[in-house]
Amino acid sequence: MNPERRAAAITAALTAVEAFADERGWDALPALLGVFESTAHTGVGSLYVDELPIDSSIWRMHTMPGARATVPYWLGLRTITAVMTTAKAPELRAWTRAQIGPILALAFLGEGLDTSESGRRDATALGLPSTDDGIPVRALTACDVDGRHYQVLRHRGAATITSVVLDDPPAEIRDRGISADVRRLLSTIHA
Repeated sequence: MNPERRAAAITAALTAVEAFADERGWDALPALLGVFESTAHTGVGSLYVDELPIDSSIWRMHTMPGARATVPYWLGLRTITAVMTTAKAPELRAWTRAQIGPILALAFLGEGLDTSESGRRDATALGLPSTDDGIPVRALTACDVDGRHYQVLRHRGAATITSVVLDDPPAEIRDRGISADVRRLLSTIHA
């Protein structure tokens, strides 16, 4: 599959994953997902998505009983990344090799609060309430084997998503936060 076709197929797969998450509703635990090519069995270049087998208790750090503030989900992702790229790297590689086809991208699906000014403007443009506490969003952030960065974002209450694909993401996106963790995991798989 050529890179342009791969990018279009990954974008379609990620959009379908977010739509499925939206059907299930909000307040779901995050998921770390692999996007795999299944061309070998179908001959038409189709993709499928599978969730990494991770102990879901790591995500429960987000809601600590008695705490006033919640711990962001990306801290759980950071912990998973540290473990999966060192001690459990062989298990991560074995999981991807056991799939039907090669891995094309890794993605993190999680919910949180967008406290940025641009998030407030986007929510207002969508006719959604905007508070100082932040706008609830579901974000699906992915990186593929070609180094592209993908983000599918839905504000809670919005009927539509915002989707961005960056063929050559700048360092501030590529090397920080969730994108950096997802890229590190993908690099470990291919090491």
